[in-house]
Amino acid sequence: MHDATSTPATAPVLRDPAALLKAGRQQIIGLLLLLTSMTLMVAPWIAGYPDTAKDAHRNELGIAIVVFLIALLRFARYPSARPDLFVLVAGVWLAVSPWVLPAQKTAVFDGAQIADVAVGSLYVLLSLISLGMLWRIRTR
Repeated sequence: MHDATSTPATAPVLRDPAALLKAGRQQIIGLLLLLTSMTLMVAPWIAGYPDTAKDAHRNELGIAIVVFLIALLRFARYPSARPDLFVLVAGVWLAVSPWVLPAQKTAVFDGAQIADVAVGSLYVLLSLISLGMLWRIRTR
C-alpha cells in the first residue's frame, strides 16, 4: 500500500547528485550548441548578406560546421574539457572576426557583424558554463 510519503516503484531515484549536472552538461549544452550552429549556418540567407561578403560567410560556415560536429559528438559520448576549449576559441574568433576580415577586402555588412558577435558570445558563454559544470562535477 502506498502512502503520501512513499516513492512509487516507477519513479527513478537519483542516487548520484552529479548525474543531473552531467546530463545537463552533455545534453542541454549540446542542444544549445546545435541550435546556435544551425542559426549561424543559415544567417546569410536570413540576413541577406551581400555577394561580396564571401569571406565572412566562409568564416561563419566553417566555424558553424566545426561546432555543430562537436555538439553532435556530445550526444555520442560524455565530453571532456577539450571540446569546450575548442568552442571557446571558436567563439572568441567569431566575435572578433568582423574586425579582422575587412582587411581581406570583405564587404562591411552590419547584419554579419551582429550575427558573428551574438553567436560568438553565445559560444563563449556556453563553453564557460560547460567548463564550470565540469569543474563542479570533478570537485564533488
